[in-house]
Amino acid sequence: MKNYLFIIIISIFIPGCSSLTLSTDYDQSIDFSGFKTYRWHADNEHNSASLRYLNEIVDKRIRSTIDQQLQGQGFTKSGNETADFLVNYSIVVEDRTDIQTYNNYNGMYPGYAYRGGYGYYGRGYGAVYSSSTETQVTHYKLGTLIIDIINPETDQLMWRGAADGRLPKGADRKESDELAQKYVSKILSEFPPEK
Repeated sequence: MKNYLFIIIISIFIPGCSSLTLSTDYDQSIDFSGFKTYRWHADNEHNSASLRYLNEIVDKRIRSTIDQQLQGQGFTKSGNETADFLVNYSIVVEDRTDIQTYNNYNGMYPGYAYRGGYGYYGRGYGAVYSSSTETQVTHYKLGTLIIDIINPETDQLMWRGAADGRLPKGADRKESDELAQKYVSKILSEFPPEK
């Protein structure tokens, strides 16, 4: 079971996602322009800590990628309790079903028949049009990576960015590293929000 969940989590960052959907939301009453320092949110049952027992490598990869992106954007990781904001991430994996019905367009093909009646009996040739549908059912997992920016004084959410996509079935370390960077950078490119 642990290995299966590990593959699901790591698959968020590997090729094969049909598309990446990005969404963000934030508290408009907050002025983010003065934010300069951050630290990681303390572990609790609602954040990513509950998933880390599956594989510490995955957690380390995600946290390192988020740290690199924030620091690349000019924020400084605080080594003490003082920080302008807290950061946290979480992962959600859902089972989904995609049902598609297609017209298979069999098209025209020659017909051959015996005919009788009205004083005529013999062979006949013609063309027949045939059309039918085909239904394809695909079961897959939808993975969502969520990055939260939290008020260190009130522990209230100030900003949230989320990216989701269809998860593939395989995993590769190099691709995981590259796509972790790609997805995290895309999410955090919206932070801080413009006025």
